Amino acid sequence: MKAVVILGHGSRAPGASEAMEQVAAILRTRRVERIEVAHMELAEPSLRAALELLHHDGIRHVVLVPYFLHHGIHLREDIPGILDEVRTRLPDLQIDMAPHLGYDDALVDVVEKRLEQTVPMAGN
Repeated sequence: MKAVVILGHGSRAPGASEAMEQVAAILRTRRVERIEVAHMELAEPSLRAALELLHHDGIRHVVLVPYFLHHGIHLREDIPGILDEVRTRLPDLQIDMAPHLGYDDALVDVVEKRLEQTVPMAGN
């Protein structure tokens, strides 16, 4: 069986990952794969912990979806390093990484929608 891990940055702020959790919840109703959420830092579960749990549960193929807009240091260095380390320890776990969110025409529509939802501040 295959699983999907949606990986966000993580934050100590309460509710910071609610949007990503909501995406995961909706995907769980649409897909047959197991859908999990993980964080790079500041929140649990970590990427390592999520992958180890899935492996412990018998999952042998994981698709990692980085929930990141920008191709920063986590995508360029941190995530590949963690995946290399996990692959070394768990050689029977296949991990494929999907492209990060990055640019997508749908994001233009979201930004435009947010602009239309903006309420002018007093004095502007």
